[in-house]
Amino acid sequence: MSAAKASLGPLLATMLVAGSMIGSGVYLLPASLAAIGSISILAWLAAIAAALVFAAVFAWLATLRADGGLGFIGSISAGFGPRAAFVAAVLYWLQGVLGNVALALAVTGYLTTLAPVLEDMRYATACTIAVIWLFVVLNLAGPRLVAQLEGWTLLLGLAPVLAAGVLGWLYFDPAVFSASWNVSGKPPSAMLPGAVVLVLWAFLGLESACVSTAILRDPVRTAPLATMCGVLLAAVIYLSACTALTGILPAAALAASPAPFADAAGRMAGGSFAVLVAICATFKAAGTLGGWVLLTSAAGQQAVRLGAPQPPEPKGPSVANFLFNGLLLTIIALLIAEPSIARQFTVVINAAVVLMLCVYAMAGAALLKLRGAQRWAAGLLGVVAVGVVLAVMASQDVPMLALAGATVVGALVAWPLVRRRASRAAT
Repeated sequence: MSAAKASLGPLLATMLVAGSMIGSGVYLLPASLAAIGSISILAWLAAIAAALVFAAVFAWLATLRADGGLGFIGSISAGFGPRAAFVAAVLYWLQGVLGNVALALAVTGYLTTLAPVLEDMRYATACTIAVIWLFVVLNLAGPRLVAQLEGWTLLLGLAPVLAAGVLGWLYFDPAVFSASWNVSGKPPSAMLPGAVVLVLWAFLGLESACVSTAILRDPVRTAPLATMCGVLLAAVIYLSACTALTGILPAAALAASPAPFADAAGRMAGGSFAVLVAICATFKAAGTLGGWVLLTSAAGQQAVRLGAPQPPEPKGPSVANFLFNGLLLTIIALLIAEPSIARQFTVVINAAVVLMLCVYAMAGAALLKLRGAQRWAAGLLGVVAVGVVLAVMASQDVPMLALAGATVVGALVAWPLVRRRASRAAT
C-alpha cells in the first residue's frame, strides 16, 4: 500500500480517535454517577473541558515528533530523561491493569441480566476472574485473534450507547430527571470534583491516537484537529446517552443496576430488548478487555525496555508476562469483591483515573519543556494541563493519592534495578 493510500485525512482520523474511546468505558458509569444524581451532567461538562485540554497536549506532542518511536512515553523521555519515562510507563501500565479489572466487572454486570445468579457476590467475583483468564488465554493464542474479536464487537457494542443517546430521549421524563437532581444532599462543590474523576474514565484512551503521526496526512494540521474533534464527538454521544438515562430511570434504580443501559432499554421497550442490549454491551466490553489485556502486557514490557541503553526492537509480550498480569488482575478482583458491582467499578476506575492523571501531568510538563515553534502557546497549554490535574487531584481521598505516590516511589526504587538488568542483557 502506498503512503498516499495509507494516510488518513481529518475525517477518518477523527473517527479513529472517537472509536478508541466510545464503548465499554461508559457502560457502568450511569450506575456509579447515580449516587450524586442527575446533577452529574455538570461533571460531564467539566470532564469534557479537561479531556479537550489533555487531548490538545497529546496532539501537540505528536506534532513535535520527539517520541523516538515510543509515543508519548518517548516525549516524556525526551523532555526529562529515561527515569521519568519509566515512571510514566509504570503509571500507564498500572492504570491499564486496573482498567482491565473494570472492564471485566462490566462484562459481569451485563451478564447479570442474562444470569441473575450473578447477583450473588461470590458468583459475580468468580465470573469476573473467569472472564479475566479467558482473555489471558485468548491472548496467548495470538494477538491476531484478539484484534479480530475487538473488530467484530465494535459496532455491536456501540449500539446500546447510540440507541440511548437517540431513542432514549423519546422516553425521557423531566420529572424523573428533576427528582434525581441531587440525591446526596451535599453541596455541588463537595460532590462534583469526585464525579469528574469518574467521568474522565470514559475518556481514557484519548492519547492512543497520538502515539504516532505516521499514518496521518499533514500531521501538523490533522493530529490536533482530529484529536479535538474526536473527543468532542465522543463527548456528545456520552453526554446525550447518560443524560437520557437519568430521565428514564430514577437515581435509586440506576445506582442499584449492574447493567444500566439494559435496564433502561427494558423500561423503554420491554425485557426482550433489555436482553439484546445486555448481549451487545457484554460483547463490546469483552472485546475491549481482550485488546487491553494485550496492551497492558505490552506496556509493562515497554517499561522494562526503557532501561536499556539502546532499547531493542519491540517484541510481543511473553507468556510469563501474560500470566503475571492475569495473576495480578485476579488478586485485585478478589481484594475489591463486595455485593455491589457498581461500587467495585467506582473504586477501580477512580484509582485508574488518578494514575492516568499523573501521566497527563507529566505529558503537560513535557510539552512545557519541549515546546516547539509556538513556544508561548505550547507552554501555556502545558501549564493549563498540569493545573487541571492538580485541581482534580486536590479533590481525591488520601488512599487514592497514596496509591499514586506509592506507584511513583516504587517506580523510582525499581529504576536502578531495571536499568542494571537491561544493561546487562544488552551486553
